[in-house]
Amino acid sequence: MFKQIKDLAGGEYYLITSLLIFMVFFIIVGVYLIKLNKNYIDQMSQMPINEPQLNEDENIDC
Repeated sequence: MFKQIKDLAGGEYYLITSLLIFMVFFIIVGVYLIKLNKNYIDQMSQMPINEPQLNEDENIDC
């Protein structure tokens, strides 16, 4: 695969740069997810998906 990228004329810098940016981004996201606090993940998983219920006293201006 890298041999094919290396044999391109003129556009190889853009291809290699985009590949490196892609790889670095997903490595950073992977490290972030591994180091993420497990208590925070548990807390976020327990949050309701529905929108919060409004009290009768609150007015909604649309």
